[in-house]
Amino acid sequence: MRNHRPILAVVAAAAIAALALTGCGPTLPAGPAGRVVDKDRDYKPATKTYWKYLTVRTPDGSEHEFRVSKSDYDSCMRGSSYPKCTEVR
Repeated sequence: MRNHRPILAVVAAAAIAALALTGCGPTLPAGPAGRVVDKDRDYKPATKTYWKYLTVRTPDGSEHEFRVSKSDYDSCMRGSSYPKCTEVR
């Protein structure tokens, strides 16, 4: 009878690595500071995911749209101050 421990160890290590990477998304650059004036999301059928965007108006009056994480999208309401709205309370 063969010893299956090495195979089980490899399978367990692969499962742990997969779980650790599951929550890791792309690191997105922060947008400019300003007031959130719009929120948008685009569905990407190839990956079956939504890309989330915020539009902020900076103090000089210009508007900038940039991609954000789901948690930043959910935390920042229209009218809130970005990036303050992304801070953990």
